[in-house]
Amino acid sequence: MRNAKVIEFPKAQSVRKRLQDKAQEQKAVLILSIASVLIMTVFLNQWLMQGPDSSLTSGGSRNVASFQPATFAKDVKWEHDLAKKLASDKSTLSASLAEAPTLRDELIFGYLEGKYGMKLAQGRIESLEFIDAQAGEHPMMINDKAEFLAKYSEAFGLNYAEVSLVQKTDSEQVYSLIDSSKQIIGKAHFVIDDQGRVSEIKFTQ
Repeated sequence: MRNAKVIEFPKAQSVRKRLQDKAQEQKAVLILSIASVLIMTVFLNQWLMQGPDSSLTSGGSRNVASFQPATFAKDVKWEHDLAKKLASDKSTLSASLAEAPTLRDELIFGYLEGKYGMKLAQGRIESLEFIDAQAGEHPMMINDKAEFLAKYSEAFGLNYAEVSLVQKTDSEQVYSLIDSSKQIIGKAHFVIDDQGRVSEIKFTQ
């Protein structure tokens, strides 16, 4: 198509970076909170082990019947070791925490507000279909569809570098997806309702 509009876009995903930075801050706060609780537990256990003579001993030599020094000492040593490990190796705790939101998460639950069902095929998005009609919601207006495709290219799982509008009707707009070698690797079909809202997005090859 002679007048097709080709739009190039950068690979950087600023939205994803902001989400990752926020997740890292939350991890750091959680690490400090857990470390503080462990330190308080260690001090409390030590206080209980030493305790006032009047309440823990009789005649200065007998321990309270329910108190077992050997077991308590073992627990305190374990807590000391764990606290040191947390302080010296934050990556151990970070690995067990939830991963930072992906660009696909931001697309589905952020931009699209959870209104669209996602169908996957071989790790890539095959279609996005509006599903909230029964809840009284309406499909979304995506005014700049080329910018939308550019921003979420990684989330769709398709390795394209440019998009080009190749067809436009009242009910559908179709964009070619072009890779870095100028080859068309697929098409994005936007199904439009009579109000111009996007009821479905389909990707074909």
